[in-house]
Amino acid sequence: MFVSRLRLINFRSYCDAVVSFGPGLNVVVGANATGKTNLLEGAWFALRGVSPRTRREEKLVLWGARFSRVELTLEGSSAAPALVEFGYAPREGKRVRWSGAEVSSLEDLRSRSQISLFMPESLLLVKGSPARRRAHLDTYAGALDKQYAAAARDLQEALRQRNAQLAAVKAGASARGLDPWDGQFARAAAELGQRRRDLVTELGGRFAAAAASLTPQNETYALQLVTQLEAVGFEADALQAELLRRRPGEIGRGLSLYGPHRDDLRFFEAAGPASGGPGPPAQPADLAGSVCGPVELPPGGRDLRLFGSQGEQRLAVLALLLAEQEVAAARTGEVGTLFLDDVMSELDDARRRLLVRKLSVAGQTIITTTNRQYFTEEELAGATLIELPLRGSLDPASREAPAEAAGPAPPAMDAL
Repeated sequence: MFVSRLRLINFRSYCDAVVSFGPGLNVVVGANATGKTNLLEGAWFALRGVSPRTRREEKLVLWGARFSRVELTLEGSSAAPALVEFGYAPREGKRVRWSGAEVSSLEDLRSRSQISLFMPESLLLVKGSPARRRAHLDTYAGALDKQYAAAARDLQEALRQRNAQLAAVKAGASARGLDPWDGQFARAAAELGQRRRDLVTELGGRFAAAAASLTPQNETYALQLVTQLEAVGFEADALQAELLRRRPGEIGRGLSLYGPHRDDLRFFEAAGPASGGPGPPAQPADLAGSVCGPVELPPGGRDLRLFGSQGEQRLAVLALLLAEQEVAAARTGEVGTLFLDDVMSELDDARRRLLVRKLSVAGQTIITTTNRQYFTEEELAGATLIELPLRGSLDPASREAPAEAAGPAPPAMDAL
């Protein structure tokens, strides 16, 4: 399915604005502070129920208004158009309807569409903490597979209870009280660990292919799940025995130190055909001691979190999103939408051309930019071009805090 229409009411810098999108490449062009990122944030908010930019959702409501409302139309070849209506008001919460019917939970909402988002902050997927990478994997997979979502919930509950018991034992309770929690945790951990392993395996080949397609020299990049559970074969009984062996150390810390809650996702450049080409020309004799020369990758590859350039880290995130889009399409039969915010600014021209070529066959993409010169005229001719500001958006100079006497929004534009 693809996003064909988006209406934002009292959302960030938009009073009441409507924009239409095409099923392929959409290029949103506008100067800074014209609402490019707000546009993508509004669409994401309607389909995921959270903002990718802030946890303080009252910031989403336009100054002086008492609610925000987003209307989004999804179209596809295999189903009738769906109208998503998402309303939010501070202190009143959220309500969402899908084609007129109330949606009972955000988990239900997220399972109905497959979308991916790149923002400048997305680079933290590579250079940020392992917890961020685990959360990204679990959020993506949970929207795709309800059993995965249930396994992630079970692990968090078992981990919470086991940590509480470890703290109690550290404070003087009997260590035997850990036995049932070890069993519960081991079963939940093995279930989630196996599902994470299978997911990363499924993503791995597609990630490598996407990364190669975005590099002029077809460099070889790879994705790896780093997990303690590999040592116990992802088996619950073996994991429970390992927990028993490690029990004294965990009691001393009052925390669970072994399990899938310590997993990480590694992005790296791997040794392969692309890295085995000819080296630079031979150095003159007087430079025989120079450190410059062919550089071989270490046996485990070059970790992009530690040694990757900003461009390589950006490439890795884009390749992961493209791989996730392909896996979701293979499982659901629907190609999801990619939302890409300011992705072209730090790419050189060769990589921009490769990215646009890849996106042209990747279903719907909505990409924002301040500079239309990042695209060729031929690329723009084949895309839906949207120029900002839209009618119904605020002028940047008028975005001030409301006067105390400001009245409520008109009833006709109320939330849901």
